[in-house]
Amino acid sequence: MNIDSLKKPNRLFGFFYRYWISIILLIVLATLVRQNFVINTFPFDINEKQAILKENLAVNQQLEQDNLKLQLELNAKSDEKLEILESMARHKFGLIKPGEKYYQISISDPD
Repeated sequence: MNIDSLKKPNRLFGFFYRYWISIILLIVLATLVRQNFVINTFPFDINEKQAILKENLAVNQQLEQDNLKLQLELNAKSDEKLEILESMARHKFGLIKPGEKYYQISISDPD
């Protein structure tokens, strides 16, 4: 056997040995192209998702407006209930707010 024949690979293996990085990059490129254009239907899928996103944003904006309106109604009702509760506490128990002064006038019977 000759030493040169051991060092020289055959033509097919030599091709792969010499260009292995290029072959791997071509396989990766082919896989990415297949994934994006064949499986995901790239340009059409983006348009559909953008339409869904716009629709969801419109629905969310409407829901936020409805929530704000309901929150204002709830606050108004709570304020009314608190006013009634405050009035009852002032009348029944003589409670006062901080910073208020309480004056009690007592009428005595003239004897």
